[in-house]
Amino acid sequence: MTLTVTTKPLENRQLSLTIEVAEERIEQEMRKAARKIAQTVRIPGFRKGRAPFHILVQFLGREAIIREFVDELSQEVYKEALEQEGLEPYAMGNLNDIDMAQTVRFHLTLPLAPEARLGQYRSLRIEEEEVEGDEEGVQKRIEDILEQNAGYEDADRPSQYGDLLTIDMRGVILDDEGNETDTVVFDEEDWDVTPDQEDPMEPPGLDEALLGLTADEEKTFEIVWPEDSQSMYAGETVRFGVTVHRLQSYEMPAELTDEIAQNVGPEYETAADLLDEIRDAVLKEAKTQANFEYTEKVLDGLVAMSEIDYPPVAVELQIEQMVNSRDMQLRQMGLQGIEQYLEVSKQSMEEYRATLRQEAEMSLCRQLVLAEIAQSENLTVSDEEAEAHIEIVAGPLPTDADEDELKARADFMDMLRTGHSRPYVDEAVLSDKSIELVLAIARGEEIPESTAMAQTLDADGETQDVAPADVEESVSAEDAAEETTGA
Repeated sequence: MTLTVTTKPLENRQLSLTIEVAEERIEQEMRKAARKIAQTVRIPGFRKGRAPFHILVQFLGREAIIREFVDELSQEVYKEALEQEGLEPYAMGNLNDIDMAQTVRFHLTLPLAPEARLGQYRSLRIEEEEVEGDEEGVQKRIEDILEQNAGYEDADRPSQYGDLLTIDMRGVILDDEGNETDTVVFDEEDWDVTPDQEDPMEPPGLDEALLGLTADEEKTFEIVWPEDSQSMYAGETVRFGVTVHRLQSYEMPAELTDEIAQNVGPEYETAADLLDEIRDAVLKEAKTQANFEYTEKVLDGLVAMSEIDYPPVAVELQIEQMVNSRDMQLRQMGLQGIEQYLEVSKQSMEEYRATLRQEAEMSLCRQLVLAEIAQSENLTVSDEEAEAHIEIVAGPLPTDADEDELKARADFMDMLRTGHSRPYVDEAVLSDKSIELVLAIARGEEIPESTAMAQTLDADGETQDVAPADVEESVSAEDAAEETTGA
């Protein structure tokens, strides 16, 4: 055995690993390295490549020769040490230091696979709030529909901001005596214009001058173009003549009518039909959102009652996965990936990764406890369940899909069914089944007993292996005791 390996457990699922290489092996490696060095180093009294080994060591120093091969040796002994000790790191170990003072020792930190020790999860109960329709959401939908059916109608009143005026307008520059010159600034007929207070026209004051007019009214007014304007007419006085042909105001229907409902879709004969559909849709969305929030609350409860330990690199890998996923989403949207997003948002990759850390830690913890649930409950994935998931991932084909699209989808689904992708499919299905199980538990539904042994935490925080049925009996006993005490 050429390696002496010493391990020491560290916190956060890490292992201190010291690998000491036998002196005989170091001697052999040094002699091989010295022969190479001798070809390039001139030592006084010896021809190049002819200096004895002990002379090279004296001339160059022991550590200098070791440095010639220590990087390559570190890779070799790392693999050998893992095999010798039967270690399976979660990710690549981190080389902290190389001690070359006497023999050669490599000091590493090895990340181990994360662990999740479930609490008495079958006792988890979280009340689910009843979902009611959101009347405010219903009214918002109705307002949106009414807004879509709004339009301009003739107005029998003076013009206001936001009205649509159809006018003739002519603007002529005046000379110093106030007489009209030959310079025409505006000369428009049947011009549709809307006075806008937030985004006024040039010159300033023109929008305001169009207020208070009625259909068939004529008006003459003068405006001095500001001196600091970028216009070629800066500083000039312009006389405007306006004739209003038509005045319209933007009107929104006062209420939902049968006609509006029919405009929305042929399946709605009356306003009542559309209103029922709106209420159903709003309620469905509210239930979806409530279910999402309830699931989040249950998973948080499951994590809180479990003991979870993981190496720091597990979070970094989770963040990396989130970054890659975001990059893919951005490219599907037609953007140039995460680089363009970072440029627009004016943040570095390090800053962006920092914003993901909390979410990554939460996601990692949930994945670990759900995987442990699947194992404890002996959950499995059938071919039918896997196929259903693959169908969802592949997505529906458009009705006009051509042969290339059909083949591309078929190839993608085949890739998911076999090879390296299938374990990820099974993992996703198991995660979904674990979530469904935990939700049923939290709601107090009757759950079939599992033959698997669940690792739970006792009152002293120590782990113990118990069957889920025993957990249920223990929980029932505790509930009965509480009821007796309460009585």
